[in-house]
Amino acid sequence: MSPAPGKKSPKSSAKPKSNKRKTPAKRKKKQKRSLLSRFIKLGFIGLFTGLLLLFLLFGAVYIGVFGPILSEEELRAIKNQNASELYSADGKLLGRYYFQNRSSIDFDEIPKTAIEALIATEDNRFFEHEGIDFYSIPRVVIKTIILGDRSGGGGSTISQQLIKNLYGRKNHGALSMPVNKLKENIAALKLEDLYAKEEIIALYLNTVSFGEDVYGLKAASERYFSKSPARLNTSEAAVLIGMLKATTSYNPRLNPEDSKNRRNTVLALMVREGSLAPDAFQKLKDAPIELKYHRLEEEPGSAPYLRVRLESEIKELLAFTEKENGEPYNLYADGLKIELTVNAKLQVHAERVLTDHMEKLQKVFDNHWKTSKPWSKNPEFLWTEAQKSNRYKKLKASGKSEAEIKAVFQKKTTLQVYAPSGGYEEKEMTPLDSVGYHQMILQAGFIAIDAFTGKVLAYSGGVSHSHFPYDHVFSKRQVGSTFKPFVYAAAIDNGMKPCDYLENEPIIFSNYDDWSPQNSGGSEGGFYTLKGGLANSVNTIAARLIAETGPQKVRATAQRAGITGDIPNLPSIALGVADLSLYEMAKAYAVFATSGKTVNPYFIEKISTEDGIVLYEAEKKEAESAMDEYTANAVRNMMELVVDSGTARSARTRFGIRGDLAGKTGTTQSNADGWFLAITPRVVCGSWVGAQSPTVRFRSTALGQGAATALPITAGWLKKVESDPAVPNILGRSFPENSAELEMDLYCPLYVESRTDAFFDNIFDGDKRKEKRELRKKAREEAREEDKDGEKEKDGWIKRLFKKLGKDKD
Repeated sequence: MSPAPGKKSPKSSAKPKSNKRKTPAKRKKKQKRSLLSRFIKLGFIGLFTGLLLLFLLFGAVYIGVFGPILSEEELRAIKNQNASELYSADGKLLGRYYFQNRSSIDFDEIPKTAIEALIATEDNRFFEHEGIDFYSIPRVVIKTIILGDRSGGGGSTISQQLIKNLYGRKNHGALSMPVNKLKENIAALKLEDLYAKEEIIALYLNTVSFGEDVYGLKAASERYFSKSPARLNTSEAAVLIGMLKATTSYNPRLNPEDSKNRRNTVLALMVREGSLAPDAFQKLKDAPIELKYHRLEEEPGSAPYLRVRLESEIKELLAFTEKENGEPYNLYADGLKIELTVNAKLQVHAERVLTDHMEKLQKVFDNHWKTSKPWSKNPEFLWTEAQKSNRYKKLKASGKSEAEIKAVFQKKTTLQVYAPSGGYEEKEMTPLDSVGYHQMILQAGFIAIDAFTGKVLAYSGGVSHSHFPYDHVFSKRQVGSTFKPFVYAAAIDNGMKPCDYLENEPIIFSNYDDWSPQNSGGSEGGFYTLKGGLANSVNTIAARLIAETGPQKVRATAQRAGITGDIPNLPSIALGVADLSLYEMAKAYAVFATSGKTVNPYFIEKISTEDGIVLYEAEKKEAESAMDEYTANAVRNMMELVVDSGTARSARTRFGIRGDLAGKTGTTQSNADGWFLAITPRVVCGSWVGAQSPTVRFRSTALGQGAATALPITAGWLKKVESDPAVPNILGRSFPENSAELEMDLYCPLYVESRTDAFFDNIFDGDKRKEKRELRKKAREEAREEDKDGEKEKDGWIKRLFKKLGKDKD
């Protein structure tokens, strides 16, 4: 039906509905816009939330929720733990005591190339930022994190790394990284306010690890290139700075090729920063790394036994010192300077002579026992020694039975054992065989003391401290005939004279289980004077002397001279049955060099701080009289004969020692111990040789006597010192002149065949001695007059005397 005229159709007032629907493309576009909008919105929310959380985390860190922030006071008080250093009397560094092997240096001691390499590699905007390099963050994100190129370093500045090196990082769970970073950033900003850039670089290079046990540039320069930091060249500086990225991977000793590549990366970065010319880089990049690696503690002359010996003594001395805060100084952290009495050149000679001789002697010893072992008649010996080993103690502590432990010790395996030529060598053997192998290694000790001042000049406690740390200067062993001079001294103090005759026949000590000492080789008969008995180390003469004087007087004589060890109150001490140390024997022998005065040996001259404050200085003690001057000089003269014509004559004939020298050899029961103690006009020195156990020894006296085992060490050292132009004349020029009385009392033969010869010698030579005494007295008076007139002759008084005797004879 049609609408009425003038009226619109109801549908005519609205637009007709389109039958078209939206296309998929338009719908997707709209969805994308919606997702992007949502993503942006979520991004802003996430960013805001992240910033809020970061702000809250920063606030929590700042107010100390995760522990206190480093204060300015703490940062001002930054002080590395520095090693204390041991110096010889002539200024050579011998070793260090440390928690960390570090010695600090000032900025002006750091070579410019090392600073440039450090900045180019670790923090190229170091002089522009104030502790945090905000410009480096994009580089780190893009280059290091996204592209994986780590050649340009991380995002931490040198200041931030320094804080991390000094104070470390703590574990805060999942928040450890951001919390520690925030702490480092805050501390780095404070650090840069308190210190100049140069000071921060010095602190950093004194702190950082260079691998192994080395901290700081100074210790690293010494370890890898044997020089001070100031002498490092560009290549060496780049090698060390390159190590900071990975101290093991770029260690030039362990990984030389990787170290070279890393060095070249550092050099290339220096070129990029303009601190190294491209031409110089081209010359350096193909050059090899000239490593001069050394561990100070293993260097010849570094006195390892002495360093360990002194450690506890130094700590005891420091217990009486205080810092400003009231705490005692710390040997391992306070960078103290310890000056010793030991002379570096003398020490090098001592260690080299000892090790060279012992290497040769060890070959002789091994050949001597090549078909058997010293303990073959005592099968339990080896297992008894095995029970003292660390291996046995660990197995025992783990709960293993004795049978199980023995099974372990009898199972063959590859072991590292000591090589007499130095170091280790691998051998296929059982642990029990290893015990036997090391029991067969001969040991030794040596010491030299200034007899007048007490300064210990050289000291070696063994063949290798790293393998055999037991110190044989202080170990106690039977002293053998080296004790005889005290027997003779007691006899002379008791009224006897050097030219008194004694029968060379055994005597029996009925009160001491019929003890009756025999001479080596069984030689008996005739008569020896005292000086002949000592020169030839005749046991029967020493026994007769102690029978005359008594053991108590001999003990008292030795104790006054400085022996503190136990000396049995038995006549057998005449032959040296007492167990005493090389140290106390050398100390006691000083009375024969000083005409009867004692000496107090000491090792430490002075201890001072890094700032030069003296914490300890050796007290100079006055020598005390311990022996009559006549007695001391008489025994010394008799010991000169030991060297000139007695048991120690090889010191002259084989080693060619020219200067005045007295001494005494010693050999104990079954050749278990060999000794030689020597006296020069200024120095007393001596050596001992033997195995860890007295069971292990030479079967032959010709090989095992002190003249063959110990004398070559002492005489070898004396010859080195005497002939080394770089060493001052520390041995002294000549012994003091004898008194007229002593000269007369020394004029006699060493030995006569019969009592009649001895009788007539005493009668007829008595007048000769009196005449010669008057001539010597007159010669000395003439010499004194010449000295007063300033006309000193170069010849000694003895030579003048012989001239005078010649004129009288004519």
